[in-house]
Amino acid sequence: MNITTDIYSLFVLLLALFTIGATLLAAYSVANAWRLRNIRLSWKCGKLFGYPLFSTLFLIFGLGVAGYVWSNGMEKYQIILGSYIWMGVSWFTASYFSTKVYVTDHGIVKNVNDPSQTIAWHQIRDYVEKPTEKGSEYIFIYDKSDRNETARKKLIRLELLVPDEKCSKFDKLVSLKIGKTMSPVHGTSFDIKAFD
Repeated sequence: MNITTDIYSLFVLLLALFTIGATLLAAYSVANAWRLRNIRLSWKCGKLFGYPLFSTLFLIFGLGVAGYVWSNGMEKYQIILGSYIWMGVSWFTASYFSTKVYVTDHGIVKNVNDPSQTIAWHQIRDYVEKPTEKGSEYIFIYDKSDRNETARKKLIRLELLVPDEKCSKFDKLVSLKIGKTMSPVHGTSFDIKAFD
């Protein structure tokens, strides 16, 4: 029994498990995004030019190392690097779809993998809009009924940054969907930190 061989086998097993897990997460994210109907508006919210930061850097680094390995003829590392690249592609896909915002006829989906960041238009009780350098920041206050007690409501807050190029369309959708029951207050100043 060679300890080096055992450690290498454990490493390959862990790599295979993480690759399978990343693939399943990517498939889940794509399926959640594909199920959305009547998408009116969507935009990327990642930190790296709209793309997710860490998964993009991981994928770029993996592709760079794979290019180096391929150019130097190191064939014994190709399967391992192929797994890393596939894991990077899967992680990037899952991150891309989970950081993308979708506005549909039914509501706002900030993260397709997190139901707590999805709100229907009829749940919104109040909202605040504040212009920023990159667009407009919206804070939506919505209710979520407790499953045990239907009479008890829980108010939750969802923050959403809408880029400049999407602001006018988003404003029209908000006016269309909830403007009949609420209207924004113009000309008043408020402290957005008060909503924390």
